[in-house]
Amino acid sequence: MAARPRIRKRAHFPPNLHEPRPGYFTWRDPRDGKTHIIGRVPLAQAIHEANEANVIATSGQLQRSLSERVAGGSHTVAELLDRLPLDHYKKTSLANIRSLDRAIKDAIGHIECSALTTKHVADMLEAIKERGAVRMSQSVRSRITVACRKGVSLGWMPTNPAEITEKVRVKVQRRRLTLPDFKAILEKAPAVSPWLENAMLLALVTGQDRSTIANWQRSTIQGDVIIAHRPKTDARIAIPLALRMDAIGMSVGDVIARCKATGVISRYLVHHVKSWGPARRGGSVRLSSITSAFNEARELAGIRGDNAPTFHEIRSLCKRVYMEQGGVDTKALLGHMSDATAAIYANTRGLEPIRVRISA
Repeated sequence: MAARPRIRKRAHFPPNLHEPRPGYFTWRDPRDGKTHIIGRVPLAQAIHEANEANVIATSGQLQRSLSERVAGGSHTVAELLDRLPLDHYKKTSLANIRSLDRAIKDAIGHIECSALTTKHVADMLEAIKERGAVRMSQSVRSRITVACRKGVSLGWMPTNPAEITEKVRVKVQRRRLTLPDFKAILEKAPAVSPWLENAMLLALVTGQDRSTIANWQRSTIQGDVIIAHRPKTDARIAIPLALRMDAIGMSVGDVIARCKATGVISRYLVHHVKSWGPARRGGSVRLSSITSAFNEARELAGIRGDNAPTFHEIRSLCKRVYMEQGGVDTKALLGHMSDATAAIYANTRGLEPIRVRISA
């Protein structure tokens, strides 16, 4: 069958130049059939770039503009993401990173790194925010910025187009946990689970996160300190057993003694005291179980709402109570590596007034 005759108005087009939409041009590489975007440019410019690209395809001579991409090969955003190392991420973080990479690849993965613009990135972020996933948009911006930084270092792109996009602002809706609220939830804890009181108290006096609390073993007690290992940051913190929270009249050693007084032999400080379903007596408590048990006790205490505090808010409460008490290095206790992160946990989010202190 004979080839379809070329449209008369395109008869003067050089080989491989196409106009899929009026005023929008592409060039197809005859070597591999790959289509390269020229974009919405004047016809004269499209013809000029196509002619240069045709020269490269036949002679291999280095040119400029589109021909630079043809001569040197093209690398897409998807290829760039695949070049980023993943071996230093923890299991849970790795799953999140891969999810971000998939979102970026779906949106702009096909675009060549040298052709990526700030508008491409901005449009992707806006589309995510319009779906109501503001926090994800924030994470995607951070990830694509890191990727483009790598692209610059590889010579795949001249500048970082993601870095100058507008930062995504996320307003935290969840309210802080107060000490009276904590005590009200603690009072209801026995009605939910026999281990919940110990988990809450251990979190309050040590400031450790849910994962550390769930996996904390008795063997980490070394003399007059207990070693906390935070899986998220890999930080190891030596917490004195004598550290005392005056607001509840208990020390770290007192809470540990409570954990050991369940009458159950277990490697874990917080453990199941009886078998129930998949849970075994003396076994560790799952993270999801801590979350659901705390939420149930909170509901029983009458603390409800979409912005009700979670178990993780005990960590901020610990910092604020010890700051009020004085004499405790809360930055080291919570394992924070920077003052900026430490300040986030000290922020009451308007729950309490800023206290003005005066020296005697």
